[in-house]
Amino acid sequence: MQFSVVIPTFDSPVIDQTLAALRRQDFARGEFEVIVVGLDRPGLITCDELVRFDRTERPYGPAEARNRGAAQARGEIIAFLDSDCIPAADWLKTLAGCFARPEVAGVGGGVAFEERDYWKTADNLAMFYQFLASLPPGPRLQFPSLNFAVRRRVFEEAGGFDTAYRYPAGEDFDLTYRISQRGHRLWFEPRAVIVHNPPRNSLAALWRHGYMMGQYSTKVDPRYRGKFGFPAWLRGQLRLLLAAPFLAAGVTWRVYRQIPLRWATLRLLPAVYLSKIAWCAGAAYSPLLKAGSA
Repeated sequence: MQFSVVIPTFDSPVIDQTLAALRRQDFARGEFEVIVVGLDRPGLITCDELVRFDRTERPYGPAEARNRGAAQARGEIIAFLDSDCIPAADWLKTLAGCFARPEVAGVGGGVAFEERDYWKTADNLAMFYQFLASLPPGPRLQFPSLNFAVRRRVFEEAGGFDTAYRYPAGEDFDLTYRISQRGHRLWFEPRAVIVHNPPRNSLAALWRHGYMMGQYSTKVDPRYRGKFGFPAWLRGQLRLLLAAPFLAAGVTWRVYRQIPLRWATLRLLPAVYLSKIAWCAGAAYSPLLKAGSA
């Protein structure tokens, strides 16, 4: 078996759409399996010869759920997918083409999203601007785990996801950076695309997501001090809060360098900026930052 697709879930309202897209893959059925780990109180998961559901006894954090699914995987390659992501029909075929190159240890795919809901679109743009499906392919050091595949032996050698990251933030960049630091090559292939459809359709939801991403970012993790271009002088709560408007403006400018400027994207600018302010606020009050200064 070539691929094991591992999906963590906590009562996802759209996981049935994710599984339907996997059942439509232009890929031989005997060459992949799907392992879902978590809870499904809406009852949207249907098991068959392709899909296996590991119902947990309690809510699992994404790092813990992915590790549990990976431990059951039979495939040579573990493809991590989130329960609010809809993979394109050629998703697995495109990933398989990348892994045909023996030097490639892991592949991150492109992120696309429907521009219907203002806040959801802004959140996607703010968080995944570096991994948009419109960007060119190439080597990368880090990837988000909503669309990331890795050779199982490499995943196991790296020790899997760090379960100290209990929330859906930071655990993926931590893992992929550790893999990169071991000398493995990670590749960005935007054609291995998923449509990301998270349930974040309000200002409050956008703010909470940005805040949590800041709290558990590898940029404030003391283990990565001096990495990722995060200045050491900002590793203080007051300094980070005072610098927040300028940091948020700089990152928002970087976001808009990656995308075409048109009314549909320009109207999102205030929300993208607010998301980055939320990130700064979360980073300022991060338990990781406090641990590093203790």
